[in-house]
Amino acid sequence: MVRPYALFFYVLISCLAVTCVRDYPSTSPYAPPVATPPPGGLPGQQQPSAQRRLFLTNDKIRFGIDLNMGGAITYLAEAGSSENMVNNPDLGRQIQTAIYAGPYPYSQNGKDPVEAWKYLGWNPVQAGDYFLHPARIVSYQQTDNLIYVKTIPHIWPLFDEPAECTFEHWYDIKENRVNVRCRVTVNRTDTTQYDARTQETPCIYLNGPYDRMFCYTGLKPFTNDAVSEFTDRNVINRYGTENWAALLNEKGRGVGLFKAREVRFRTAGFGIPHVGGEFDVSAGYINSEDFWVVDHNGVYDFEYTLIVGTMTDIRQYVYSQPRPPSGPDYNFVKDRQGWYYVNTTDKGWPIQNELNVKWSRNETNPEDFRICAPLTFWYAENVSKIYIQAAFQTQGPTARLSWRKPDEYDFMPFQDRYVDFPIVGDGQFRTYEINTSQLPGWNGVISQISLTNSASQSNREQGARVRIRSVTSAKL
Repeated sequence: MVRPYALFFYVLISCLAVTCVRDYPSTSPYAPPVATPPPGGLPGQQQPSAQRRLFLTNDKIRFGIDLNMGGAITYLAEAGSSENMVNNPDLGRQIQTAIYAGPYPYSQNGKDPVEAWKYLGWNPVQAGDYFLHPARIVSYQQTDNLIYVKTIPHIWPLFDEPAECTFEHWYDIKENRVNVRCRVTVNRTDTTQYDARTQETPCIYLNGPYDRMFCYTGLKPFTNDAVSEFTDRNVINRYGTENWAALLNEKGRGVGLFKAREVRFRTAGFGIPHVGGEFDVSAGYINSEDFWVVDHNGVYDFEYTLIVGTMTDIRQYVYSQPRPPSGPDYNFVKDRQGWYYVNTTDKGWPIQNELNVKWSRNETNPEDFRICAPLTFWYAENVSKIYIQAAFQTQGPTARLSWRKPDEYDFMPFQDRYVDFPIVGDGQFRTYEINTSQLPGWNGVISQISLTNSASQSNREQGARVRIRSVTSAKL
């Protein structure tokens, strides 16, 4: 889904070549500066030597990134205020992109990960690494309304080790909002397709006073139903059915994160509650958790919006956006549409009009494998049929569609959570129609679907594959 502001990016980016274009091949060593904001009003452009910030400003907000912190968002304030809400005590906070993949632990060029973060795996972080080495800026461009920055991120647990990928970010502001578009381009020498992982796309760390965590997790989204405030400060997943999460202060002001179609968020609080400044460890945290298969040569695009203000401001903007689909509408033309795999793999990037997946287990010890849709929110009554356009190459006579409810931590083996449907395993494309309205257990809210082999067909897995063009609730 392309939101209106994305069109602005596509038009404007073509004009950037005649604006302020600069190479910026290196960064300065990072040390947290002493915060000395001027009394009242907007902070001046004079910056501590450890910072190299670029700003966008309007009559609602002031926004900034730092070229000495990988182009991550390091400044966000309401107009007329000198209070920066973004938390910057090291290079793992900020508002930024962080990517995760295998292997675990991950070593490179003879460098092993620091023990505390040993099992993060391959973890490029936009701002820099645990040892305070800032990520490398390839180039950046700025106009009155847009900042573009291209970064070679660092592997967080390794000492001064650039990652085999680049991050590109396009930032613009409009009214009380920051619109962000990001592209992750991977170029790893390790061609293994590792298990899918949740990502931080983005993670948001705000200063200690902004640690009131909010999200709508109910089953009546977009009806002005009551939101939830979370006081548990552990890192916890939230089922955000209105596609947003927020961090507010005691006055009810702060920042909301909106991401179209996303329902997987996390919240947490760190340090001493409700106190602390930009360079203190106390912070509120939220993120958006895309689930990705990260290919060695993959390209991944995502967008999000930061809304500055009150809960009313945040929700008002969210409610003005197009509603997410009321049922499956996955067409695998250029990417996986958020689908991922458990104990199996596909043929990798690029995705060309289909998912081409091994219809068998990578490891025989787990009982099954799964081809999983992203977490979602559908009323079962709105999805009376599911159409799967696929070509199965297998000796097995059936496949299985499974589904989850919001209160279930995984796909459950109950008989009212799956249906086996007949397939033809000759490798030819067909459209398989599943009448879900007649299935026991297909009711209430559906939070996820998956495809797998029917029970007792593991002896027919050898050499089996499936190619999937679409999974939809309307016949194509």
